[in-house]
Amino acid sequence: MMERTVRHASARNAQDHDETPARSWAADMGPGLVSAASDNDPSGIVTYSLAGAQFGYEMLWACVLSYPSMVAFQLVATRVAVSTGKGLTANMREHYSPALFYLAVARFLIANTFNIAADVVAMGVAAQFLWHGSVIVFAAVFGLVSMTLQWCVPYARYAQVLKWLTASLFAYVGVTLVRYLPWREVAFQAFIPHIDWSADYFTMLLAVLGTTISPYLLYSQAEQQVELLRTDHDKRHEDRAAALERRLTRARRETLIRTALSNSVGIFILCAAAATLHSMRAGLHDVDHAARIIEPLTHAFAGPVLGLAFIGTALLALPPLAGSAAHAAASALERGRGEERDRVIARALLVVMAVGVALGVVLSLLRFEPGRLLYWAAVLNGSTATPVMVLLVLLSTKRSAVGDLSAHWILRALCWIAVLGMSAAFCARFACEWLS
Repeated sequence: MMERTVRHASARNAQDHDETPARSWAADMGPGLVSAASDNDPSGIVTYSLAGAQFGYEMLWACVLSYPSMVAFQLVATRVAVSTGKGLTANMREHYSPALFYLAVARFLIANTFNIAADVVAMGVAAQFLWHGSVIVFAAVFGLVSMTLQWCVPYARYAQVLKWLTASLFAYVGVTLVRYLPWREVAFQAFIPHIDWSADYFTMLLAVLGTTISPYLLYSQAEQQVELLRTDHDKRHEDRAAALERRLTRARRETLIRTALSNSVGIFILCAAAATLHSMRAGLHDVDHAARIIEPLTHAFAGPVLGLAFIGTALLALPPLAGSAAHAAASALERGRGEERDRVIARALLVVMAVGVALGVVLSLLRFEPGRLLYWAAVLNGSTATPVMVLLVLLSTKRSAVGDLSAHWILRALCWIAVLGMSAAFCARFACEWLS
């Protein structure tokens, strides 16, 4: 079984070659049409819900103003992948010192594995919403289901089914329509940052930025472009420069739309939470309380609807989480080429998923609060993203890596703004704790 290829082409090519076994996102990890859901996994849903419940609309600016930087990072990752034909970890290994490279690899293995564990626990809680029973058993079962899907079924195929579960996220849009929202305040908070100088505020800001500018999606974007270059038959009929320009133009258009959808989901979740919980001075203490946010629209079905959202978004997010960590591990091992490398990535994917599922089950056994696990997974993402973001921006300026396709200064400026913002939030959090 290990000898079968893990390389899996785009959805079109998967349909043309159904007889070829394909394994998950280990080799093809692009967010695709379902990125709005995969970027807003249970960790993201709970983080935006907590932000709205605790701070009202004050965190809205982080979702809105981060959009240009989020797009810029996606485009830089695309440019690096298209110009080199390699993923980000392979490029970092080639152009940076071993210390910096292994720092990036360690970041992905630690942060992504913890995020996987938290999402596995969330699926256990979601299943309890739907069918009642043991969270521990459900977490283990859904973790194994995710591993099986990634190993046996092309992502594009089962994503076509799972994306309908994520339609439950539109419940948050409905809540903003049926509840009164102070639209003037919403518009003001969306574009004018309001800073509350407290450790809780900056910790939440790191969580929101960590789930908005998700490092694993940058790696996913790059790997998707590498795979598309491999399977783009049209490039044989035109010169390389024209092929690269066509690829970049298409990626630019898709990124703008995909990122707008992703950020919009986060904005609606935050606004719905602020309208239902913060305005009533109610708190969000656990995942069970998160269902109260959509009660104005779904009433008695709030728990099952939230459960469907958790299961759908988790199953869509786990492949890129595990896949980006697997690619990082494979680059660190630097073993094999072509199909041999795909087999290494597939094995690394299984190891990462197995460790994440086992950790999720153990955390459930120890009765860690699911909501806190999901929230701190986002905080960990935000706290550890800065070094990887810096390496990516610097990589886009190296002529030895990207040649004449170095990133435009506007893209680099937007990326540096995000880097400075996340670094400032990280430092301010510890400064506030130290002074308090």
